[in-house]
Amino acid sequence: MKLNGELFRIESRMEGLPQGQSGFNVILNPDHLIYKAHFPGQPVTPGVCILQMLQELLSVQYDKQLFIKNIKNAKFISMMSPVTDSRVSVVFSSVTQEEGGLKAQGVVTRRDNSADLFLKFSIFLVDKSF
Repeated sequence: MKLNGELFRIESRMEGLPQGQSGFNVILNPDHLIYKAHFPGQPVTPGVCILQMLQELLSVQYDKQLFIKNIKNAKFISMMSPVTDSRVSVVFSSVTQEEGGLKAQGVVTRRDNSADLFLKFSIFLVDKSF
């Protein structure tokens, strides 16, 4: 399921990051059907949707259809609500090519306060079905 343009949309690519880093500013859609089920009246972005968002953002960045093959680490620090946290930033602190794929590490944070972490991650993606 594609979430870009539905659950979230890319507002901009981040500029001025240190060498080797990249990132995106995204806006969550609080009216998306997922939020009506997870949890009505107090919506929370499901962890699997946040991981799918990472996959789609890297696919945009590298102009390839990427798939997560392995999640080495995904530490969810706090809940991400489209009501209180509709603007988030995804920073890829490191993306390296390894063994037929890409290893990406980074964080998802509140847009106006990068100290507010939602997720720290390390994932491995490939550009074909496995």
